[in-house]
Amino acid sequence: MLAAGADRDVAEVRAELRAHTRVLDSLREDQLALRTEMGEFREETRQGFAVVNAGMTRIVELLGRSDR
Repeated sequence: MLAAGADRDVAEVRAELRAHTRVLDSLREDQLALRTEMGEFREETRQGFAVVNAGMTRIVELLGRSDR
């Protein structure tokens, strides 16, 4: 009877461990996807600021011409 109870306890612990492992695996997948998305966002942001910077430089050049 005690052995049967211990077997059930071990089975429950193993089931919980498997559930926790699945949750951690899912979290890892989400974090990897987020990391990829953040890298893409960072690159898009850099490119956008480069375009804005080029436009601002051109505006400054055009404003400088009108002062002459």
